[in-house]
Amino acid sequence: MKRSRPRRSGTLRKAYGEDDITATTTSDSDEQGDASYETDLTEPDDAPSSRKRLRSDENCSSFEIGFPGDLGELYNDPLDDDGVDLSEIPEDFDKAPGTIERRERIEGRWKRYCASQRINKPNEPKWREPEEALRQASNNDMYRFLGWCLKLERGKEGRRLKRINKASSLNTDWKNLRGYYQKLTKIKINDEDGSDVRRGMKYLVQEHGLDTQPGKKTPVYIEDIGPFNETILSTQEKRFYLGFQRIQVCLFNSLALFTVHRRNALLSLQFKDLQISLQKDPRGGPPVPMIELTPEGTKKFLGLTKLTTFALPEIVYGPSLVICPHTLLFGILFHARAFRNSRLTSKAQLRKLFISKGCEQLLVPLDPNKSDWYIFCKTELVNGTPTIQRTVPMSKSAMSTLLVTFGEIRGWKGAFHAHQFRYGSGKVLNESGWVSKEQHMLIMKHASPRTFLDHYHPLQLDTDMIRVICGLDPDVELMRAVTRQSRWRDTRRPRYLTDQQRAQVEDHPELEEARRNLSQIRAQYEKTQQPALVPRIQQREKEVRNTRKRLHRSLRYQIRENFDEEQAFLDIEAQLSGTVVKEESEDESSLEDTMHPLQLHLVQSLLSYPISNSLEDEWNRRDTGAAAVVQYCDVLEGGGRPKRNASESATSTGPINQPQDAGQTQNVANSCEVHVSVAGKPSRATKEYLENSEKPEACFQCFANKGLPDHVRFQMYHDAGCVTRHFDAIHLKEKPLKCNWCEVALLHQMAFQRHAFDVHHVRSRKRCPNPVLDLQRQE
Repeated sequence: MKRSRPRRSGTLRKAYGEDDITATTTSDSDEQGDASYETDLTEPDDAPSSRKRLRSDENCSSFEIGFPGDLGELYNDPLDDDGVDLSEIPEDFDKAPGTIERRERIEGRWKRYCASQRINKPNEPKWREPEEALRQASNNDMYRFLGWCLKLERGKEGRRLKRINKASSLNTDWKNLRGYYQKLTKIKINDEDGSDVRRGMKYLVQEHGLDTQPGKKTPVYIEDIGPFNETILSTQEKRFYLGFQRIQVCLFNSLALFTVHRRNALLSLQFKDLQISLQKDPRGGPPVPMIELTPEGTKKFLGLTKLTTFALPEIVYGPSLVICPHTLLFGILFHARAFRNSRLTSKAQLRKLFISKGCEQLLVPLDPNKSDWYIFCKTELVNGTPTIQRTVPMSKSAMSTLLVTFGEIRGWKGAFHAHQFRYGSGKVLNESGWVSKEQHMLIMKHASPRTFLDHYHPLQLDTDMIRVICGLDPDVELMRAVTRQSRWRDTRRPRYLTDQQRAQVEDHPELEEARRNLSQIRAQYEKTQQPALVPRIQQREKEVRNTRKRLHRSLRYQIRENFDEEQAFLDIEAQLSGTVVKEESEDESSLEDTMHPLQLHLVQSLLSYPISNSLEDEWNRRDTGAAAVVQYCDVLEGGGRPKRNASESATSTGPINQPQDAGQTQNVANSCEVHVSVAGKPSRATKEYLENSEKPEACFQCFANKGLPDHVRFQMYHDAGCVTRHFDAIHLKEKPLKCNWCEVALLHQMAFQRHAFDVHHVRSRKRCPNPVLDLQRQE
């Protein structure tokens, strides 16, 4: 039986318009049409029927005529008034800063190469214009340019270059040169055209003895970072302006370990990239605090990237609190008062919140006015006062320097860098069995599994070959221990050069030549008295200083690299001869006695262990750790520690002398009363202490200023040197100069320095201008 066709099209056309129906039908089939359509649009072979053509013409004419009259009052087409043409957009737009820097470097070197070729080959006109020379460059020209780059000794402003020692660096220069060539000619150098240049590069690698092996890619695991963070929190060999900076380094290590993010991605984290919530436990029980990270500072292509969110739930009875991101991050957030609810100021209050019935979570919103604040922000001195610049991120070089410094304090070999987190954690994820290959690529931000194998997988294999081949269970713990960073730990590894080692540098031929050149230019100036020679003298003086520093760094690096074998030889000789000295264990009480009370309280809180199986006790332990982090963020550590004298530095012939035991320091972090330790140092400054102390560790000027907060007035510094740095950085710059303790006005800075030393026993190291000479110059 033939069914009648429903006639609804006329009604729909009247209600919505024929064009609306066509657009709806087209949009529904876009996905299938785009997926199956593979050919270009062509003219149809058969002409459409007259009826269809007439209907199409009617639709087009009605659309063209009716559109302006129907929608003109409601909608106006935008004008093309952006004023930015495609030619005005730079070709390096939105590229990574490192890419732009390397491209500019290769362009500058090509211009220098063309300038040298104009002198060597004046008859070839192509070298007169660097861009035209590159357009006409042959394979031989590019090969000779790469060889010329290997011979360069000076860079911008006459600075000495590090030289190229790796074959991979030469390959990077070739890659940047091809990019520069493609930028000028719009032609890409393919593999066939570049085969001759690569053959020449192989010759250059052998001719100059370049290293063809990649880096060692030593991984760091959770077994390394736990003790590493303990060293960061407790060491006195590195000082900051504020305790907040010390917490930042520990949090960076924790997030890098558990999220496998690059350094740039972590340093770009802002409060808007965080989402804090309480999640309902599907197994029942109290809500679980959750931190979700969505960093935007990842590597991009064409300005686009797939943002991935990392969910980090709090693990009760989990790893140590020193590597717990929740304890450290919540401490920083509470210190910044980052939550929208202003009365939410502690982790204990967060525990009391509950999830409403019928909901699966409770969001804990952050203050939208602080969304642009950085987690790893910069701290600097502003008018002599340590200030947290919340909207300015910490630089990459600053974090890298801190990691290297603390790695040396820990006793690690080599320069510890942030990419080692990706080596270790990436390997753990790859071998866990819980992460698929696709998910591993998404976490690591890799386009291919080959990337991890080529650039991230450690080259020292941890496979227990003998046990596996013999059919035994491999010793996983031992093989993992011999391949990680802490294998090369030795706290006796020297960090500074001795006076004898520094004296050896003074006899180096390069330094003698630099001093000889300086003497010649000075003698020439004494004879002629030409003002034009003064800049050259300054340049030669700078050359001498830089040469000395470079030789010091080179000698220090060589000593640290050879330390393991040299020290092992000495230890074996001592053991075989029976003259080995029994090593004394580190006295923790002596270290505690040198700590700030709040730093001691922080270390004790984060290194505490669970005391019972009670959930409430574990919560209290974690909440106490977060509160200790908040409390320590405002501690003034006194700035950077002055460089240790070379005579006091450790040598490679024996262990470092430990400080004498002065007894255990009482925990007075939460007390307002004056307690005196065994060493005689009070926890808070008092008038009697400042009057009787020969080397006071508190500031008399701040103590006498009753307008300051109590925690500033009664601040106790680590030693008298910290008071000196505080006095020079802040009080010597005050105007007018006045002693708040004695209520005496001082005429100039030198008078204030003399008064501080004679009356208050505070020594100043700042070289102030002589007022007598200033008066003579004015006259």
